[in-house]
Amino acid sequence: MISFSNWLYESSVLVAGIVLVFQVFLKGRTTFSFNRIFILGGLIIALILPFSPADWFLSGNESNKISMLMDPVTVTSNNIKALITSPFTNWDVVKLLYFSGVILLLFRLVYGLVKLGLLSKSAEFVHHGRFKLAFLPGDFSPFSFFNMIFIEKNTFSEEELKQIIAHETSHSRKWHSLDVILLESVIIFQWFNPFVWFLSRSLKEIHEFQADREVLKRGTPLINYKRLLLYQRTGERLDLVNSFHKSFIKKRFIMMTKNNNPSRRNIVLASTAVMIFFICFMSCNKANNEVNNLYQENVEISKSTSGTKVYNMADEMPEYPGGSQKLRSFLANNTQYPQKAIKNKYEGRVYVKFVISEKGEVKNAEIARSSGHIILDEEALRVVESLPAWTPGKFQGEKVSVNYTVPINFRISDSNAGENDKSEK
Repeated sequence: MISFSNWLYESSVLVAGIVLVFQVFLKGRTTFSFNRIFILGGLIIALILPFSPADWFLSGNESNKISMLMDPVTVTSNNIKALITSPFTNWDVVKLLYFSGVILLLFRLVYGLVKLGLLSKSAEFVHHGRFKLAFLPGDFSPFSFFNMIFIEKNTFSEEELKQIIAHETSHSRKWHSLDVILLESVIIFQWFNPFVWFLSRSLKEIHEFQADREVLKRGTPLINYKRLLLYQRTGERLDLVNSFHKSFIKKRFIMMTKNNNPSRRNIVLASTAVMIFFICFMSCNKANNEVNNLYQENVEISKSTSGTKVYNMADEMPEYPGGSQKLRSFLANNTQYPQKAIKNKYEGRVYVKFVISEKGEVKNAEIARSSGHIILDEEALRVVESLPAWTPGKFQGEKVSVNYTVPINFRISDSNAGENDKSEK
């Protein structure tokens, strides 16, 4: 199963490809129905395709390789513990920012729905076929949400009201509100992706182009309809609705006067281009699947003396209580620079390899790479062996034993070096 972060990455790249094809072949074309299908279909495929059996980009197991070897903990001879912050700990900050954005956008969606509910309670409803006309007091730009059409009360003439109702019922018949809900939901999780925002705006433009065309097809004089749009009052608007508001009015005027003959050439080119893009995506998936299969074959790298399989990588890597920062703090605070090593100016980096068992216990600690000084190696080994229990790693849903490596850097401070020089004199 692909990780959430990889899904965000892959789907964002796919959405970018859809936007590129749309911009080249369909932007500014009057093939409104096809353009709408292209955006919605492409977006849905972009959200689903990363869940194909093979992952295209960085697999979850690849990202886990990072956590096999943490950045060094530096221990100085004057007992000041220096934690070298790993660049990957910034991932915690990224996650905080990301989920803050998710919560904010989710709140915006909920606020919009609640606002609609409150507006509907204060409205006077009149049935218009299968639609409900909701007349509101106050300053509102007309808008629709599914089969409800909200209109400012006692503002428009009878002829203007007919044009507005024709426009908004077109939105309702074509289920434009469903499109908006889908895009708003995707934006919640991909708020950082400018291409999703672009698709949302482009789709809303297409909605307005379609509704404008329906009004004109009913025989409304073009000059009268343009005048209604041009002098439409600016009122309160919601992101969730299809609004009659005079947004991107110049584009709408241009589209009203454009030739409505669809360009089959551009439809064919856009369809072909996006198919090639998706096929390339799947081809890369297939190639990477062979790498993943090789990983599956070689992930079981050793056996402990008890016969237990030990993994270099796992779907879920073991986790120290409180996370990697707490692990570095434990190592820094509990490692003592040996006095003999200080006296003899011994420095170096020790790599200690150990196994985190399926029970989370630290076992089989050994020196993977020596500092060149046994006394430093022994201290690093001692502190690693004193580590508390971890949350065990998992592979294919089962708890497994996993190898882990910790680097500890011993460094003589300048003050100690000066004292040693004086004593030697």
